[in-house]
Amino acid sequence: MVQEDDDTSRISMSLNPSLSNRPNTLSVNGNNEKAIPEENVLRSLSTGTLKYPEDEHFYTFNSAHLQDLGAIGNGNFGTVYKMRHRETGKLLAVKRIRCNNIDQREQIRLLREHDTIVKSEKGPNIVKFYGAIFSEGDCWICMELMDISMDLLYRRVYNVKGSRLNENVIGHITVCTVDALDYLKKELKIIHRDVKPSNILVDGHGSVKLCDFGICGELEDSVVKTHDAGCQPYLAPERITSSDKYDVRSDVWSLGITLYEIATGRFPYPQWNSVFEQIAAVVSGDPPMLSPDTGDFSYSLPLIKFINTCLMKDRRHRPKYDTLKNFDFYRIYARGGPEIEEAKEILGVEAIDAREHPIDIVG
Repeated sequence: MVQEDDDTSRISMSLNPSLSNRPNTLSVNGNNEKAIPEENVLRSLSTGTLKYPEDEHFYTFNSAHLQDLGAIGNGNFGTVYKMRHRETGKLLAVKRIRCNNIDQREQIRLLREHDTIVKSEKGPNIVKFYGAIFSEGDCWICMELMDISMDLLYRRVYNVKGSRLNENVIGHITVCTVDALDYLKKELKIIHRDVKPSNILVDGHGSVKLCDFGICGELEDSVVKTHDAGCQPYLAPERITSSDKYDVRSDVWSLGITLYEIATGRFPYPQWNSVFEQIAAVVSGDPPMLSPDTGDFSYSLPLIKFINTCLMKDRRHRPKYDTLKNFDFYRIYARGGPEIEEAKEILGVEAIDAREHPIDIVG
C-alpha cells in the first residue's frame, strides 16, 4: 500500500498527475483496449493533494482528513460518498474504488474517465476534479459535489409533485449540456457516448454539469473508431445496428431523447423486453416527435424544433453542435438574463427538494 501524505502541510505543485508515467501498453482513448496494464497503473491517479478552483493553495491530505457523511450513489467502478475536508470544511463527492475488484477493461475506463475530468479543468459545465489518493487498497477520487441527477429531479417534479419543468429551465439545461459536449469535442477531441439524464447533475445554485466519462471515445478525423456501448435506451439508430464509424451526432440523438424526457416527464418509448423490440422501435420505427400539445403540456415551436431535429433518424440530417447553437431555442437561453436567473433559482430549489426527498426508480 502506498504511504499516505503527512497531515496538514500545504505545498505548491502541479495538481495534474503525470500521464507520461502511464505504461506504454495502456491505451486510454485509443483502440488498443486488449493491452494488459501494469499492476500499479491505477496508482498513477493519486495526486496526494486537493486543489479547489477558487483556492490558490494545494492541500496535502489522506483519508483521515476526510469526514465521511454517507453514501450518495453508485457510479462506474465504485460507491460515491459525500465527505467533508476537515481542514477547509469543503464538501466533496468522493468515489471509492476497490482496485482489486475491477478487471482490465474497467481499469482502462476508469483511467479514461479520470483523464477526461482532469483535462477539462477549464471546461464549462463539467464536474471538477479536486485530487486523489490511495488508502487501504482503495482509490479515492475527489470531485465537485452536486446535489442530484436530472433523472431523480425530473421524476420527483413530474411523478410525485404533479408539476413540470418550464421551458426556461429546460433551456438552461440544454445550453449547459450542449456547451459541455461541444467543449469535449473541440478541446479534447472526444465524444461522451453516454448522454442521459442520470449523467447530468444539478446543485442548489441551479448549476448544471455533465459527468461520467468512462466510455468517452477519441475522435479521429471527427469520427469514432471504437464501439463501447452507452446506455442502451439512449443509443442512436446508427449505433444499434451498425459497426460503422460514427460521430458526435450520435450524442445529439441521445441529447434529444434526454431533453424529450425532461420536457415531458417520461421516456419517449415504451419499455422494451428484448433488443429485437428496441431495433424495431428505434431503427425501424418512427422517431419520437414532440408536438405543441404532447401529453398534458404545451410547448413552444423553438423547443419543438430543437428536440425534433436532434431526433432525426438519418444522422446526415441531424445537426452537430455548431448548428445546434444557431437554433432559436439555444440562442434565447444562451443570452442569460432574468429568465435564466429565474431558471437557476427554480432548478436549485428542485435540486434540494429532490435530494431531501429521494425516490425509488423501478426499471
